[in-house]
Amino acid sequence: MSMQETPKIVAVTGASGYIGTRLLLQLETNLKVGKIVAFDRRPLPFPIHNISFHQVDASEPIGHLLRRHGVETLVHLASAYSHTGYFDGSRTSGRIWADESRQNDKMLEAVQESCQVAGVNHAIFLTSHSVYGAFADNPLPVTESSPIRYQPGDFLGQADYDADRSLQDFRESELAKEEGHRVKVTILRTCPILGYSDDHRRAEGLFPYRFLGAGDNPPFQFIHEIDMARLLEEVIQQEAEGIFNVAGEGVVFLRELAEVTRRKLTQLPMFLARPADWMFSKSGKTGSDNWNLHTTSYPIIMGTGKIKQALNYRFGYTSMEALNAFVNYNGL
Repeated sequence: MSMQETPKIVAVTGASGYIGTRLLLQLETNLKVGKIVAFDRRPLPFPIHNISFHQVDASEPIGHLLRRHGVETLVHLASAYSHTGYFDGSRTSGRIWADESRQNDKMLEAVQESCQVAGVNHAIFLTSHSVYGAFADNPLPVTESSPIRYQPGDFLGQADYDADRSLQDFRESELAKEEGHRVKVTILRTCPILGYSDDHRRAEGLFPYRFLGAGDNPPFQFIHEIDMARLLEEVIQQEAEGIFNVAGEGVVFLRELAEVTRRKLTQLPMFLARPADWMFSKSGKTGSDNWNLHTTSYPIIMGTGKIKQALNYRFGYTSMEALNAFVNYNGL
């Protein structure tokens, strides 16, 4: 670090969550980070050096706390809903998803306002690859300039779409302001993040008991949690603003996915897959919003050239290595 470079003060919402805790460990040893300010409704699972922790809900105003600590960069990882779904099928209700999506929009609005009030220089947000939707006319790969959309009935996709649109509106409004008087906004659209998580419920949510495929052998992308934390660290340091796709190198095909996770795989033509999907969902043998007939027919594969070029970053783990780490750690 040069003599002129002042260590950053970085805030993290959702700091007690899966990605939040991994990011705290990454930032704790970074000499270019002078202090971490963490927010979560739950206590931190382990002690972190040089941190100020506030056990608060990010849906409430935190601008006064950001200003008190002199926060320059905020990484928003808190969410009102899970991106991995629940194995028990309780999240199949459109009403539940609508309520959680509204709560998430309220949280995003509160965090955006808090950043503006506190004069935060840079705000980083995560959304999902699901914002591109599983459609037959998706380019391969999809780029950041591809349209975002969702399939009717895809509640997770719709919730992510609403969040992404809100963040794009925020970014555009900030870009219209004078330099030095605006918040730099970064939106990272990520594929599923895997690694050394031992949350069995999350494992079942990501990889249900049975995969039902309507395509031949579609590919999927994953990113290792270590890559995700390192990438966030680079975005913080380089103040890279804009919209970026995030995914590990390579892909995992559906048959490989079923074999590695030791899940049952049923592949049928679409006209038979639809009634089978209904029967499986009724029996409770499926339940993940990440895997449905559309995603196995029209997979979403993202191009990551933009973020690699912007940050000069190279992912350390492939999609398969991220999957194997998660499977081995969970004993699937």
